[in-house]
Amino acid sequence: MPISQAKKLTLFVVIGAAFGLFCIVLGASEQNPVLMGAGALVLLGGLALTLMAMARRRTRR
Repeated sequence: MPISQAKKLTLFVVIGAAFGLFCIVLGASEQNPVLMGAGALVLLGGLALTLMAMARRRTRR
């Protein structure tokens, strides 16, 4: 059973956001600002993708 492009993107965003959160937690525990910054960038990218997908879906209705 093939997976649709939307489900692949959703999976990619969820895994990326989880990785970003992991980087933030690890960076906070090790007090590494570079790791926390990388995690924040990943989370912001995932949030941006989510908001763009929501806006696109809203305009198609």
